[in-house]
Amino acid sequence: MDLGALDIFKGIATKMSWLTQRQNVIAQNIANVDTPAYQAKDLAPLDFKNALKLTLAPERTNKLHMAALHSGGGAAAEREKKPYEVTPSGNSVSIEEQMQKASSTGIDYQMITTLYQKNIGLIKTALGRSG
Repeated sequence: MDLGALDIFKGIATKMSWLTQRQNVIAQNIANVDTPAYQAKDLAPLDFKNALKLTLAPERTNKLHMAALHSGGGAAAEREKKPYEVTPSGNSVSIEEQMQKASSTGIDYQMITTLYQKNIGLIKTALGRSG
């Protein structure tokens, strides 16, 4: 059984990938906190509504059934954020803001990992296996 083919796991994988990319961008911002003229970056938010339409759309097995909803979702692209403060050297990285984002991203990653584990448990239960 290929779990990657199930829509719920495609959505989980997309979210995990986005969170990993965001953590890398945040780490890059923190690493350049003292670099003159460095502009802090962040990822465009993951459009979860469009991701749901794309991955969790109902299957249409009969032409009389409701039509499946399909829409294109874009990949997260790196972009500059609006800085709250800029140092005299032109650096816009706020270490406090970056640490808050890192913490929030870590919590979201733990939550999505738990969601993955719970769905695996549901599949095992449905198959009659305990564990």
